[in-house]
Formats: sequence, structure tokens, C-alpha cells
Amino acid sequence: MSDDKSFVDLGKRPAVETLSFEQAQEELEQIVEELEDRHTGLDDALGLWERGEALHAWCQSRLDHAAERLHKLTVTQEEIAAVTAEGASDFAPEGVVPTSAAADPAPASTPADAAADDEVTIF
Repeated sequence: MSDDKSFVDLGKRPAVETLSFEQAQEELEQIVEELEDRHTGLDDALGLWERGEALHAWCQSRLDHAAERLHKLTVTQEEIAAVTAEGASDFAPEGVVPTSAAADPAPASTPADAAADDEVTIF
């Protein structure tokens, strides 16, 4: 193993918990490449494997945390049903006539009807 690619001296590596997800992922990719190198010795490979396991666990915990945050931000079907039950059914998308309006429609009026109502005849 060449000195410029040595990951085995883990004492010089930052603690896994201080890395961002992206930094941990990048280092994990480098470790995989190093482990795939046939010139990596057994002791070095074991050290790399242990560091890789720690990095993998850290990345997985960050992904789990992100998934939990997204879940909290996502509206569920139960929440939609609760809002609908509270009267949101009175609001219909454009072009859709609410059921209550279709059963008892308001009288139609036109601008001509409104003008006729405003006229006053004095005789």
C-alpha cells in the first residue's frame, strides 16, 4: 500500500460523528476502493473495514434522521380526511360545483338583470 493513500492510520482521521453525510460517504467510497486493491494487507484491510463499518452506520443514521424529518413534513391521508371533515369540503377546485350548490342553486343573474333592478320609474 502506498503512503499517499493510507487510510489505516485512523488516529489522524476525524471522528466519524464530526463528518457531514457527504464527507462520510466520500471516505467510505475511498475505503471500498482501497479494500478492492489486491495490494492491501490483511491488517490494513481490517482497519479499513472497521472504519468503513463506522462510516456506514453514521451515514445510515443520517439517512434515517432525514427520513423521519420528511415523514413529519408529509401530509397523511388521515390529516386530509380530518381537514375535509372540518368543513374543507365547502371549498371546491375551480370548475367543480359543490354538492350543496348543485342541490339548491342560487338564482342566475346577468348584468342586464342588475341594471333593470336599479332603474326607477317615476310617473
